[in-house]
Amino acid sequence: MKKICVILGMILLTASLNLQAQTPGENFDVTHYDIHLWDLDFTNHTLQGETFVTLTTTAPTNTFVLELKSLAVNNVSATGCTVSDFGHNPENNLVTIVTSQTIPAGTTLTFDIEYYGNTFNESWGGVHWWGNYVYSLGVGFESQPHNLGKTWFPCVDNFTDKATYSLYIIVTDDKKAICGGNLIETISHPDGTSTWHWEIPQEVATYHPSFAIGDYVAWEDVYHGVERDIPVEVYVKPAQINSVPGTFVHVKDIAAFYEESFGPYPFNRIGYVCTGLGCMEHIDNIAITPGVITGNTSQEEYVAHELSHMYFGNKTTCSTAEDMWLNEGFAQFCGLFYRSAIYGENDFQEAMSSKVSNIVNWCKSEAHWIPLNNMPQNMTYDSQAVYNRGAVIVNTLMNYLGRETFLEGIRHYLTNYSYAAASSEQLRDALTEATGVDLNGFFDTYVFIGGMPHYDVHLLNVTPNGSQYDAQIKMSYQHVGPSHIGQNNRVEVTFINNEGQLQTSMVNWDGLESEQTVTLDIAPIAAFVDYHNQSLDAKTEQNKMATGNVTFSVDNLETKVLNVTDSVMLRVEGHFVAPDNDPEIPGLTLSTRHYWNVFRLDLGEADVSGKFTYSSSTSMDGDLIHTQNDSAVLLYRANVNDTWHTIPYTQAGTWKIGTFTVDDLQNGQYTIGVIDKSTLALREFYADQQLFPNPTNDQVTLQWKGSNSGEIKVFNQNLQWVKTIHYTNTDRITFPVDDLASGLYFIECNAVIHKLILK
Repeated sequence: MKKICVILGMILLTASLNLQAQTPGENFDVTHYDIHLWDLDFTNHTLQGETFVTLTTTAPTNTFVLELKSLAVNNVSATGCTVSDFGHNPENNLVTIVTSQTIPAGTTLTFDIEYYGNTFNESWGGVHWWGNYVYSLGVGFESQPHNLGKTWFPCVDNFTDKATYSLYIIVTDDKKAICGGNLIETISHPDGTSTWHWEIPQEVATYHPSFAIGDYVAWEDVYHGVERDIPVEVYVKPAQINSVPGTFVHVKDIAAFYEESFGPYPFNRIGYVCTGLGCMEHIDNIAITPGVITGNTSQEEYVAHELSHMYFGNKTTCSTAEDMWLNEGFAQFCGLFYRSAIYGENDFQEAMSSKVSNIVNWCKSEAHWIPLNNMPQNMTYDSQAVYNRGAVIVNTLMNYLGRETFLEGIRHYLTNYSYAAASSEQLRDALTEATGVDLNGFFDTYVFIGGMPHYDVHLLNVTPNGSQYDAQIKMSYQHVGPSHIGQNNRVEVTFINNEGQLQTSMVNWDGLESEQTVTLDIAPIAAFVDYHNQSLDAKTEQNKMATGNVTFSVDNLETKVLNVTDSVMLRVEGHFVAPDNDPEIPGLTLSTRHYWNVFRLDLGEADVSGKFTYSSSTSMDGDLIHTQNDSAVLLYRANVNDTWHTIPYTQAGTWKIGTFTVDDLQNGQYTIGVIDKSTLALREFYADQQLFPNPTNDQVTLQWKGSNSGEIKVFNQNLQWVKTIHYTNTDRITFPVDDLASGLYFIECNAVIHKLILK
């Protein structure tokens, strides 16, 4: 009966404490955790624990709320005050402690919390028992919020409340307890156990400390850093030890590159430990899976990615889960950036270009128009939305500022928020302060709004200027996604002359359009934005120097090069915005989603053809093609001063899906258009024009009121252009049609369309 009364009292106490509705960490700041673990049961997956939480009050209070998940609290005491009551609600994971008196602001206290029981884990995150091994992962993908330090010690489990740590873990002598920080001592006990004592002197968030326990062996080295010698330690299962040197052959080179780029290494050692699940950037104790330890460098990106988290995430932590790109976007960027030092600049740029194209295609979808800094928590760890898109935008930022200026700004940001948390706004302001470049426009375009920008050169006029050339260009801005007009637009424009020489210039403007002049050393014949595809821009592209037969594809355009006598330089761009300018053919609707730009420079002779694919089931063409009355056509113009018109092509397929093959792919822009055949019939009128005879089999006459000059265009029933007839100062013209096959044709003259039947 007494036991029942005690339990009932605890339930009532827990209920009453919940009424106070205080949040974890409210009115106090934790400064140190002293964590003790023992009695780890590998069969029942339980442990015993005791944590001393040292904190300083920030406001007068008598209530202190911490978090502990799954484990049960069996006692709470304190140094510096008297605990009158405590409770633990397993439904919301809150440990509530009430003191007998109100504690003034600025008072330092230590709570001693004893706990025990079964540990929590989800599919990824928490405490995982792995045969005769057990380890912690500090975050979970399913839990919201994601922080899971609370699964093995009571804490304020968020990104902003940072503290130092002491860890004491008792294990049997056949095992090691590997944690973050410095190993202070290992104490042997007569009962066949030992205590492993680690210290983390830096203030870090609760998901950064970790433990991994089992039969580990260590591979050790020393990295001679810019300020000190740093131990390198990799703990693995005994059977893996021979694979470690080949996997980590470049780890010291990567560390040197990061120190050169981001500043001195911010933690105690370069440490990795093999766990069943990973990878996870714990302080000095990075969890990696067995699949990373291959004995070669095939998985080296993970080694580099996780090591960069010591700067991005661990030294400076995102202040909320919604800003996770500050951790994972930068680390994903670093997982490629390091390649510039190890494998060369071209290797890095090719790898980044591939990621840029991937993200451009991902960003086309309306479902993906999500602001980078306001990510829903169910997408915090989304590989595309946060990791890869974040990496591409970091690289775009580096190109926007220039590499050295970018790195100078990043070092300033990391220094300003050392062992603290930061937001996207604070990153923006720190970079602006350090570089002197106003980054409000960049962050508004790339971070604070969804979708992606689109930049293009709409005009190029060249005038000789002594030994140089003035290139007058007209720049344009559009935005795929929510309505937005970019300010502080800044992009690289690369010019090419008729010998294939390139010259690049940075162009700046505000708003939708700008005309400006760039002085060059070459006489350009074309200009391209982001020639090397290193920035997020609503287009994909490929550059090819073909010296033999080659086939490549960009945005549903397959380009084929044959019979090359010397070489041909090709650049094909797929733009994911609507082409401007109205079509020349009345009643024709242009694509609202994409167009292509083709540049071809023949240094000799070559046959270059293009096959354009259209489909009513894709997001690119689905807004155009709806029924069998919709007739798809391919349109072309040589430049923006030209009008859209049809060109010779071969069409195959159905109204739903098909291809247009152009045998001689020329410089210029191409897009898909659609005309509704039933609407076309309604557009016919003859008030000022007459076409006769109709039907006919040899020739036809078209007459109208008043003399003028112009041209007549003939299209087949698929609206493919088949011939043009020019006339001068006349009110009628007779022209042969016996060279055409029988069928239905459309005759267009002065915006009037006639149907002609050839027998």
